[in-house]
This record gives sequence, C-alpha cells and structure tokens, in this order.
Amino acid sequence: MAALIWTAASVALLLLAVYFLFCAHLVNRFLRRRPYDPDRFVRGLKGTAMEPYGEIILREREWFAKQDREDVFIESYDHLSLHGQYPTQKDARGTMLLVHGFQSSGEGDFSCILKEYYSMGFNLLVIDQRASLQSQGDYLTMGVRERYDVRTWCLWLLERFGEGRRVVLDGLSMGATTVLLAAGLNLPDNVCGIVADCGYTSPREITRKCLPEYLPGMPLELTYAVGRLGAILFGHFDPEAADCEAAAAQSKVPIL
Repeated sequence: MAALIWTAASVALLLLAVYFLFCAHLVNRFLRRRPYDPDRFVRGLKGTAMEPYGEIILREREWFAKQDREDVFIESYDHLSLHGQYPTQKDARGTMLLVHGFQSSGEGDFSCILKEYYSMGFNLLVIDQRASLQSQGDYLTMGVRERYDVRTWCLWLLERFGEGRRVVLDGLSMGATTVLLAAGLNLPDNVCGIVADCGYTSPREITRKCLPEYLPGMPLELTYAVGRLGAILFGHFDPEAADCEAAAAQSKVPIL
C-alpha cells in the first residue's frame, strides 16, 4: 500500500511539474519581451497586392526619423521606466497619444498617419508600451496593466501643458484595447477623445480565439486554464481582469 501511495504521489508531482512548465512555456512564447524587427511587416508585404503600402510605410517612417524629437521617460504605477518620443510644434491644437499593438512599435504601427496628424496641427506622443523597445518590463499584459500606463502618460501631459492642451488617445490592435480599457479609468479632463482601431473585446476572448490557431488539436479549456495560470504566475496579470465593453460604457469622452 505504501508503495502504491508513493507511486501515485510521484505521478501527481510529475504531472504538476509538467503543468507548471507548460504554463511557463505558453507565457514565454506569446507574451515575453522580444527583439523588435522594424522591417518584418514590410517584408511580409512583398510579392502581395499590399506591397505598395510597404513603400509608403518606409517613406513615412523616414519622415518621422527626421523630426526633432524629445525622448521622454516616466515611471509607471508599478515602478517601470516607460519611454516615449515627442515631436512638438508651436501653437499645437492638441496631442495625439499613440499606443502601438502587440510586439510592435508606435512609429511602425502609425507610420502612415504620423505626418497627417502632425500636418493637422497635433503634437505626437509616440510611446513604447511596457516590455517593448525602450520601456521596461518583461511581459506584455494584453492591456490589463497597459491601461494604467496610458493614464500615467495623460497625467504627464496634463502636468506639462495644463488642461488647455487637449489629448486624443489613438490605439491600434492591442493598443486599441489598451485605450478602450483606459476609458474605464478616471482619466484626467485633458483627454477629449479616443480612437480605437481593430482592438479585441478582452484579453480573455482574444486568448481563447487564438489558442486553437497557434496550438491546433489542444483542448481549449485546459490550454486556456494553463495559459491563464501562467499569465498570473509569470506575467502578474489575469486575462479575466479587463473587459473593453464594460470599460467603454464608462467612458466620459467620444470613442471612434
């Protein structure tokens, strides 16, 4: 009997260790900081009908690189250093706070609109999301923690320019979810609008949608449970802790 109990306990411990390692694998595969390749997206357009857009992206990115920009560093609510680039112009009508998507960059995601916004009289605050580029952090959190970073950037703009300098939040993909989630916070009165381009409903829903695509044949409920536990243990966030529909319902400003 003792041998049987010992064997069962050993098997249970082995299964628990495998489960734990799978949690770590999922989180590190999808959410851990990666080196950013600025030309990866453009290379993917070659040989497709979208190839001409790659030339536009490169041209507009070159325009942004030539602008006089201030490097700004602020501290997040959980003591990370966050980085942004801030090209300014005199008598600006406001600031566009630009929030990039998953494993990407602001000057990449917004390359085709940066010059347009600037010519419309807006200053540009192009931020690096946590765990991206020059901002600190090891793991992306799908908007759960990033929403508070956006609020911190809004407060920085308020302190620097006062309530008279209006701010519009503009997010793409994961950045769109980030600004929508930020809409549910007590944003300062300098924020007057939000643009959310192709975000997802919640970290939970996008995770459940993508897992079968990246891990075909794996049981969804078990894989999601493992991934969620990994996010909590290693990324220090819960995918169930944020919902865009609930946040948007609390917004004090228009959302496009």
